[in-house]
Amino acid sequence: MRRAVLFGAFLFALSVQANAQTGPAAPGGAMSPAEIRELLDAAKATAKASRENVDYIRVVPDILYQVLAKLDKVETKLDKIENELKAARGSVAKKR
Repeated sequence: MRRAVLFGAFLFALSVQANAQTGPAAPGGAMSPAEIRELLDAAKATAKASRENVDYIRVVPDILYQVLAKLDKVETKLDKIENELKAARGSVAKKR
């Protein structure tokens, strides 16, 4: 008896899942020439955007590298100035 109830519950669970699924889509008619043109235009726009994105990805690291190189130069100059100021303060302190 227990097996029959468990088996019934199992079949009920499977049937609920099967009923929840949607049926296959109805086959549509052929696409009109206007729809095909729109799809082609959309594909061309997507390809153009992809090319621009690739170009942007190639350029950005070069620009970042140049900016970082300039920052390194500025940092080096600031270090030199800081060292000269420390040396000047040290010589003033020794004179006193």
